[in-house]
Parts: sequence; structure tokens; C-alpha cells
Amino acid sequence: MLVGTLDDPEVPFAETWRVVGKAAEELGFTRPGYHLVRLLARAERLRRRARTEVRQAALGVLGAVGSPLAIEVRRAAERWREARAHEKLVLEQHKPPSTRSRPP
Repeated sequence: MLVGTLDDPEVPFAETWRVVGKAAEELGFTRPGYHLVRLLARAERLRRRARTEVRQAALGVLGAVGSPLAIEVRRAAERWREARAHEKLVLEQHKPPSTRSRPP
């Protein structure tokens, strides 16, 4: 995905649009519209943020395992479960309704 590769979360969406448009033209494709690039870049930024939250929560679980307090492990595990649920929500919100996972 060109947008995901070229997007820098530190720059405005308009700059990402310009970079993606230039790269698309160099590859022989039509420049994508601003709205589409913004939509895809926003989704990618949310995905990256959710992935980072899951990693941080997993590290929190690993750090809590060495704690003598069992409550620390439970709290860390709950934060990890919440981060994973949020990540799943972020990843599935852009899928067509027919391909989203359904609860059992």
C-alpha cells in the first residue's frame, strides 16, 4: 500500500497526498484524490497506534510477571486485553460487512 508506506504521521495529510500523488505518477498511475489518501492515511495511523498500544501492554504484562503482587499481573493483563480489542476494532472497521468476524 503506497499510502501506508509513504505516510509520515508527523506531517499533515496534505503533504502525504502530495508525496503519494508524485509517487503514483512516477509509477504510471493516476494521482489519487485527496479524500482517498486522507482516508487511507488516517486508517493507517490508527492501525499503527493500536499496534503500538498492544506492544506496550504486552511489555507491561511481562514486567508485571516479576512483581510479587498478583494484582499487578491482572491489571497488566486487562490492559493488554483492552488494547487487543481496540486493535481488532480498528482493523475491522474498514472491512466490508461480509468479511468482518462475528461473535460466536
